Amino acid sequence: MAAEFGVSELWDPAVRRDPHPFYDRVRAAGQPVLQVDPAGTRFWVIAGHADVLQALRHPAIGHEIQRHCPGGRRPAPHELSELARIESRQLISLDPPDHTRLRGLVSGGFTARAVARLEPWISHLTDQLVARARRLGRIDGIADLADPVPVNVIAELVGIPEQDRSQFRAWSAEIVAAGNGSSAATLAFGAYLDELAARRRAVPADDLISELVTIEDRGDQLDRDELVALVQLLLVAGQETTVDLIGNGIRLLLAHPEQWQALRDDPRLAAAVVEETLRFRGPVEIVPPRFALQDVELAGGRIPAFDRVALSLWGANRDPDVFDRPHVFDIHRADVRRHIAFGHGIHFCLGAHLARLESRIMIERIAEQLPDLRLAVDPADLDGFRLHHDQLPLEV
Repeated sequence: MAAEFGVSELWDPAVRRDPHPFYDRVRAAGQPVLQVDPAGTRFWVIAGHADVLQALRHPAIGHEIQRHCPGGRRPAPHELSELARIESRQLISLDPPDHTRLRGLVSGGFTARAVARLEPWISHLTDQLVARARRLGRIDGIADLADPVPVNVIAELVGIPEQDRSQFRAWSAEIVAAGNGSSAATLAFGAYLDELAARRRAVPADDLISELVTIEDRGDQLDRDELVALVQLLLVAGQETTVDLIGNGIRLLLAHPEQWQALRDDPRLAAAVVEETLRFRGPVEIVPPRFALQDVELAGGRIPAFDRVALSLWGANRDPDVFDRPHVFDIHRADVRRHIAFGHGIHFCLGAHLARLESRIMIERIAEQLPDLRLAVDPADLDGFRLHHDQLPLEV
């Protein structure tokens, strides 16, 4: 295997521009492929659809490795920093029973029925954005179309006042970029949430923060660090991934004229566009870090205990054993529902219904009201498109 794969090949600039040939080779290898990240951490890449599914529900692959190391969970030699405490309580980094408890506190607000009640409001906001784009004539598909709906919808659900949303958006971008400003953004958001929670205790509102503050005050299900971590995750994940989904849906349609024409001919295909975008280029390349909690036989090989496991959703969603012509963007494909862009099992994306609704409405409205929409750059210039760095220049 060492002769076939560079030890850090996944970080090669050419692979970063298009990692799918790498994942094709991983699947063909017939066993997990060892890589070492820039920090020197070993991890094993798995890219087959069946193997990723098996790993997502495997009881010996989890997040909280400290619970399973020899000797069990040990007390920290010193008090954890506020940043470390918040990061350690992120829902996507927890296993049961804490994961089950925290997810249960917020899951009711993201059911299909709860989300459906938002459709009129989302439709109204989308219509306003599309009308503005038509007036402008030349727009950035991210800032003017993809970004505002997810940002405002999740902020409204959670309870971030409208006047504070631009500041929150800046914090969110810093946190997702995971650069030098990420830690400061997390702490600033924590301080802001402390203040907002105090206001909601004094004057409750019809939002998720008010509900969670009530639970926190009971002291039996939620503490302050969990509250900050949970709200931060909902806000960041609830917008960033959907902005990516909408932006890439628009980009892929306009780069495939025959698919764009089919949607214009029948805007009811918008839901199919969303699903194929999720399969072809979903928001998450590799699921959040997981570890082998013991020696695990998986994907034709053995992963040593306590090593990191990298489950590639992008690789799984281009598996030719599951999808016909997997590297072709086709909104008519019959096998699209087998994609696992939202994950699987207990960590299946909490906001999947909301992301689908927001994206479907935007794609539908664009087809109906902006039929002459086109890329203002050569599609080849967007091959390495990076949501959080690049614009999507469009002409109406």
